[in-house]
Amino acid sequence: MKKGWLKSLKNEIEKAGKICVLGIGNTQRADDATGPLATIMIMSRMKSQKFKNLIFINGGETPENYTGAIRQFCPTLTLIVDSCISGKKPGTISIINTEKIKEDDISTHKMPLSMLVKFLSETIPTKVIVIGIEPKSLDVGENISPEVNKAINMFVLKISAILNAWEQKQKSLSQK
Repeated sequence: MKKGWLKSLKNEIEKAGKICVLGIGNTQRADDATGPLATIMIMSRMKSQKFKNLIFINGGETPENYTGAIRQFCPTLTLIVDSCISGKKPGTISIINTEKIKEDDISTHKMPLSMLVKFLSETIPTKVIVIGIEPKSLDVGENISPEVNKAINMFVLKISAILNAWEQKQKSLSQK
């Protein structure tokens, strides 16, 4: 598994003033639960539970319902965590090129991911990064596959450490 995504995310997070982590997916469809599960797990690993410059949103199948809250928060960086089919090995973590997401993308979400990314990018001065974890199964009623579960856990450990360090830096800057 290539770690280029981790270095890229760390660089973007370190530059950000405010961050929104948006998990999207259907928790009833096996590995499609990736986004909501990862978001909840990252939040639970944060040292502080009070955030001034960081918001976590479990957008489920209808992330468009949370665009008002995101716009009000006005993040400089929005991280979307989702299960993304790219033809790679199940559990592969990638940063998805938002320009290559098809407008007619068939997904489990009510609004295509391409439209959500475009809307957020155009209505908020935010950089949107989509982090995709390759699913093994999207079958209804199935549990998350072992490959994807392992990837989620690794992703959560790495990102929560980066976000905790970032948040501590933000707190120390605001106290000066």
